[in-house]
Amino acid sequence: MATNLTHFEIFGLDPAFELDRSALSARYRELQREFHPDKYASKSEREQLLAIQMAAQINEAHTVLRDPVQRAAYLLKLAGVEVPPEQTTADTEFLMQQMLLRERLEEVREQANPTVALEELAEEVDELYRGTQRQFAETYASGKFSEAEDALRKQQFLVKLQSQVEELEADLFGD
Repeated sequence: MATNLTHFEIFGLDPAFELDRSALSARYRELQREFHPDKYASKSEREQLLAIQMAAQINEAHTVLRDPVQRAAYLLKLAGVEVPPEQTTADTEFLMQQMLLRERLEEVREQANPTVALEELAEEVDELYRGTQRQFAETYASGKFSEAEDALRKQQFLVKLQSQVEELEADLFGD
């Protein structure tokens, strides 16, 4: 296996946002077995080094492809679009929505039923996240890379918010 393959090529997948996660996992296990450094213990030093490099590349590719945000950023990179991490979306309506969602998150503890309030907020954030994933998939597939980049930025906002919701949930309910 050549070391200059894309993450998708390593797994024999077409470069697309939507992918079969079970096929990815199955192929990952196959490749791990095939290139496990222990299988190369009796081989030459060069073959051992190549196996270690391939194992590292397989692990990196798997990490990127199984995470929707990393996969989206990687697809844009393959299309020649670098996404600087410090930039934000220009969609002021989305930014206002984010501010309101964060305010609701801060007020969960004060609600009469914090469990219900947090559950409703989590569901709303998850639905928004799925919507940005669909938006990314559609705009990327149609070659509208600037719109896809904006959808990725929104996903990044929502992932952070999902994480904050989970942290509050663990804090409130000891999970």
